[in-house]
Amino acid sequence: MATFRRRLGKWEVRVRRYSNKTLSKTFLQKDDADKWAREVEVKIEKGLYEDLSQANTITLRELMETYYKDITVNKLGKNEEMYKINKLCRQPIANLKLARVTPLQVRKFQDACLLIYNPSTTNKYITLISVAIKHARQMLGIYLPNNPCDFVKRLKEPEFKADVIEEHEEMLLLSEAEKSKANWLKLAIMLGIDCGMRRGEIIKLRRENIDFLNATAKLLETKDPKNPRSRNIGLSPRVIVEMQSLPANIDGRVINCPSNDNFQHFYSQLQRWTGVKKSFHTTRHTFASRCVINGWSISEISAQGGWKNLSVLKRYTHIKATHLSKKLGS
Repeated sequence: MATFRRRLGKWEVRVRRYSNKTLSKTFLQKDDADKWAREVEVKIEKGLYEDLSQANTITLRELMETYYKDITVNKLGKNEEMYKINKLCRQPIANLKLARVTPLQVRKFQDACLLIYNPSTTNKYITLISVAIKHARQMLGIYLPNNPCDFVKRLKEPEFKADVIEEHEEMLLLSEAEKSKANWLKLAIMLGIDCGMRRGEIIKLRRENIDFLNATAKLLETKDPKNPRSRNIGLSPRVIVEMQSLPANIDGRVINCPSNDNFQHFYSQLQRWTGVKKSFHTTRHTFASRCVINGWSISEISAQGGWKNLSVLKRYTHIKATHLSKKLGS
């Protein structure tokens, strides 16, 4: 039932229905109030009424903060995602109520991001908004007719640059690494090239999880959001020798590196010394490519490097045409 009352020169209308909360809205004209009341009553009777009251009270920033507390804190990559959430919350779109986050607003945000970030990073921010809104709809019970990010086309990302560390570059990196204050830097490069380990896995590697007799190591809770599991890997002879030459650390880790930032600082310094501008992650590409050339099976490469998806592993293997020509001629 709809009731009307005159208030401060305007018309306030209230619609009451059994098992539904009272709905109210204010209009300048009585005819507009009457029209709105009839439309709402019909939708309620048909079960089609869209209650956007919650979506009109919470901003995207508040949702992102809730998403962090509910979901992000339980992820292995929570620090990286929190960094993205903080940057997202400083954007104008974060001030909008959820009901006002339309596909048009998301596209405007996408265009603004492109002025600062590359397409890949921009897509990640759009995906972050999308999963947060999905969380609001499915887990928080906030009604939204749709997810606006579903109507925004993701940007085409540039093809991945095929890059590996050549043998002469490897020799240069290892020789110069011996001069670094970070006595673990040479070992880290070996672990990347020989064993295919990620930077986060190297930092977390503990001496107690290394079997020097069998040249194996156990990686606990590898920092891969797609594959957050423990796995056992093999270690090369030169890695074993280098590990045993390093002093033991009080905290039990193999390398005395407190954080990713500290790791990146010393590796960037090494890049300046050597002129080799290839990122540390290139060591994993080098590992995968050399394994293929040396005749490793796909299963063996996947087990060592932790790849579960064949399509992802293919991105890490870069075979030169000269090698293929030699295979054809043999």
